[in-house]
Formats: sequence, C-alpha cells, structure tokens
Amino acid sequence: MPPKQKSSANAPVTPTSTSTVPDSILPRNMFSPEVVREHLNTPDISAKYASTPQIVQSVEFRRGKSTDILVLKRNADSEFILRGVYQIARNDFYFIPDGCYDPENPFQSRFQDVKLSCCLTAPQSSDFEFAQEDFPACIDNLRSIEKSIKPNKDNEILSSITTHLGSPQFKLSHALLEPKTPLEPNDVSTTKQIADTETLPSTSDDETLDSVFAMETWPVAPRCKHYLDELFDSHDICPLPAYDMKGNLIPPTQYETSLRGATVKVHFTYSHVHIKKSKHHVYTTILRHLQLLRAPNALPSSPYKRLRVSASASSFKTRS
Repeated sequence: MPPKQKSSANAPVTPTSTSTVPDSILPRNMFSPEVVREHLNTPDISAKYASTPQIVQSVEFRRGKSTDILVLKRNADSEFILRGVYQIARNDFYFIPDGCYDPENPFQSRFQDVKLSCCLTAPQSSDFEFAQEDFPACIDNLRSIEKSIKPNKDNEILSSITTHLGSPQFKLSHALLEPKTPLEPNDVSTTKQIADTETLPSTSDDETLDSVFAMETWPVAPRCKHYLDELFDSHDICPLPAYDMKGNLIPPTQYETSLRGATVKVHFTYSHVHIKKSKHHVYTTILRHLQLLRAPNALPSSPYKRLRVSASASSFKTRS
C-alpha cells in the first residue's frame, strides 16, 4: 500500500498510528557506510546502483499511455529502480508540504498537479566518500539514459540534470496528490502503466498513518488552503516516502528541517514525456523511497550583530 492519506469530506481522518519500521529490523549499524554501500551493490533484477558502469545498455523506456517509464530490457512488467547516496541541495528546495505553489503564478499548473521537488548532489559527509567519488558516474549514466531516445532536430530536451555554481545536480520529484479513481483494469494500455504518483510499498495493507498526515490538516500555506479543500472528494494526499533514522515516516511539518542539506539514500526511477505540441522531451526522476542517513549540518552563524530598534524604544539594541 502506498503511503498516501485518504480523505473524507464529511468526517476528518484520524488514523491511529504512524508508519514505522520496527526497531528490531533497524540495527544500529544499518546506516554505516559499509552496510549502505553493500546494499547499493546488492544484485537485483529490477534495481541497480546508479553509478554502475553502462547502465544504459540494460534498460530502456517502455511506452505508456502518456508517460514512458524506465524498465529492464526484456522485462517490462516492472519499473527499473536506480539507487544511490546523495546530499539534498539547499538551493531549489521544494520538498515542502505545498511545493511552494503560487496560484497567482500564470506559469504554474493546477494545484492537483503540484510536484514536490529538490536537487540531489554529491554527498559532502566524510562518511560517504565513496558516493562522492561515484557521483560523476551517476550523472554520466543519467545523461546516457536521456540520450537513449533520439529526438527530432527541432525538438528540445528538458533534462533532469542541472548545474549550480558549476557543479552538477539532478532534480528529484514527487507528486503530492493522487486521483481517487483507479485505472480501469480492463484497459490493456493502462493496466500496468506506472504513473509518477505511485510509490514503493512502505506500509502494510492494514496500516494507517498518523493524523499529522491527514489531508484535512495537511500544512499548506494559506494561499493554497482553498485549492486543497476543493480536492477532498477527488484526490488523496501522498506524503513523501521519506524516513528518519528510526524508520518513521517524516511528518510534513519536518520536511525542510529534516531533509534540506541532509545526506540520504534514495531509490528513484526515470520517466520520459514527449509533448508534441511544444516539441519538448521532458525527463523526470521520480522518488520511490528516501532514507535519512545523516542529518543536515547546521548553517554557520555570523560573528556580527546587527542594530535594531523597537517601535516603543528610543535606544538601539543588538541581536545576533
């Protein structure tokens, strides 16, 4: 069952427990560099370490109704997962409950289509030097995957790969909302279609999420509240499949403090959309699972103090 929170317009959702991985299966050394590296390189027919050489030779995009999804060649029944250790960049961080949606922005789509996103870069933690050294190989693999589809010369490629201050990054996204209406099971073209709103199973079928994940209390900015309320009957909230070091699903109120600048292990897949009208080929990396490995480092404080004066005081004060 995906970690999504269903809603009812008539009665608030008040689930009884938080999605948690039992402590018994979270040994203390689970997040050591050696254990993490071993997991990344564990053979798996549907997943690989994103820095494995020449991944592009064993994968391809399978055409869907509207989105092409990355699959293993000759095994198109399930999506192909890439995994690695990265640092969540502090720039362009939109892993917040409303994705910084602005209804006044004419270039943004509808609220139900909003995506939470962040950029992943090489980890700076000294614990994961291997991942820092392997990051260029990951970027090379992503570029090769994007080049596996040959566009017409007049088409533009919108890559998931970006740069910030001269260093490569790639953008990771997650769909916040999912329509309640399921795909028609008798439609052959959509039976096995994998949309970017799906996530890897992380809770059991009978498990419920804590009320902090309820759609009725989802902490969006006031400018977004009206748009969220309109979707109670038609959509479900899909929290980030992001887990802290105790195995708990990270609450939306803690997304920024827990994740921005953090070192994380990420499972993701790749999608491709050809927008014929605008002649764009759009590539997106889609989050499936995120595990916090190291908390963000505290930002450096300034040694300087600045002057301030209150409305009711005539004397200057200083603050850090």
